[in-house]
Amino acid sequence: MKRVIGSLRFDIIFIQPMDMFSSVPYVKSLGHISVLRNKGFKVGLIDPAADKKNISHVLEEILESQAKVVVISAFPSTLPFAYRLSNLLFKTNPNIRMVLEGYHINASPDILFHLPIKYGLRGDSEFALLHLCNSLLRDEDIDETTKGLIIKKDNKLIVNDFGYIKDINILPIPAYDLMSYGKYFSASTNKKIMHYFSARGCPYDCNFCAFAAQRSYRVLSEEIVIDHLSYLINTLKYEWIEFMDLTFTISKKRVLSLCEKILEQNIHFDWGCETRADLIDEELVSKMYDAGCRKITFGVESGNEVVRFKTGKKITNKQFIDAFALCKKHKIRTMANFIIGHPGETERQAQESIDFSKEIDPFNVFFTRMTPLPDVEVFYQGVKNKEIDPGIWVKYMKGEIEHPVYYPSSMMPETMERLYKKALYSYYLRWSTVKQYAFLFKKPKYLINTVMVFLSFTFGTPKFK
Repeated sequence: MKRVIGSLRFDIIFIQPMDMFSSVPYVKSLGHISVLRNKGFKVGLIDPAADKKNISHVLEEILESQAKVVVISAFPSTLPFAYRLSNLLFKTNPNIRMVLEGYHINASPDILFHLPIKYGLRGDSEFALLHLCNSLLRDEDIDETTKGLIIKKDNKLIVNDFGYIKDINILPIPAYDLMSYGKYFSASTNKKIMHYFSARGCPYDCNFCAFAAQRSYRVLSEEIVIDHLSYLINTLKYEWIEFMDLTFTISKKRVLSLCEKILEQNIHFDWGCETRADLIDEELVSKMYDAGCRKITFGVESGNEVVRFKTGKKITNKQFIDAFALCKKHKIRTMANFIIGHPGETERQAQESIDFSKEIDPFNVFFTRMTPLPDVEVFYQGVKNKEIDPGIWVKYMKGEIEHPVYYPSSMMPETMERLYKKALYSYYLRWSTVKQYAFLFKKPKYLINTVMVFLSFTFGTPKFK
């Protein structure tokens, strides 16, 4: 199903983020690939995490492909890989044009000053990249005012406005056929999983959110979503679809209609999504289950309402308790996301998060240390209060420091680390948690991956999801 690069020749190659701990499918680049392929370009994809390829293998495949343009995707956590790869590539073949894509370049275009990469993408950048590739591969002039395009020129940056596609229905189906089938991991299922966006943007504004660059909320039509799902399930044979919409149930009417169409079309698959506790009710959850929903993720963030409300998420503990109970009633697994280390958070308040996780009792709980992502409120607060070095991500990228963590002045770093580990141990080593995972452990590979992820989170560096 997936292409093998080997002796194949490409005009453009995309390099997926290198995150060996979990091999999560990164699908954002797939839309760019489809737009380019529709215009006749030969496009390849290298997914080093899923295919267990080290940087030497990736470099070798790029050179063998004779690609003239290389698009490197990077989260903040995967910046070191992008830094090493781009420098090796530039040293080996300085004529290759490199483009940086992903969250970090969206949030912090200045990162290009520290990389041998001349171009970057921001916002809805499918057509910006198409224009860039047309110009680079056909020796045409680049329109330096193109929205969605960043250019490093004469030691200065040309940073254009975010690219914006008002009607995302005009885009072709993403290039899912290039993904590494069956090699991705989810803590929710041992089935073959793929991520899918049926919408872009989010109307909410949490102070820690990694999607500050998102524009207005837009959705794909129900007909297009159904066509995409049919392709993923019936043609590519995926068994679980994870809807990556930032808040899936913003429109109850839309979700009910989508569920009805899934049932009418007899598309049989399991799926998960993420939403808010104040955006579900009995009718909606029941219909979602009938249509195959088997997991809902909620961003709880803190077990203390005062801390949670300060993030911009004004949802009460009772609303969360009711939401998790409602999902359990309808046999839908839940996942709760918590953050340890909110600005001003105390040890007692962090302990409340640990206690609250057990009270709502989700199938999965995801605790993370607060990560000071660039261009979000927490980052700026930390810099202003001298809790964060403004150059922290560049230093991390170059290997000068460990992965950045925000430690609020209200809590000692060693206290926060102790509470973080306690949160994971005290939840996942309970018998009630272990036994509910038993049915998933039928596949040895899944069991090994689950244990490795647990150890990585407990003893390793923070991970950006």
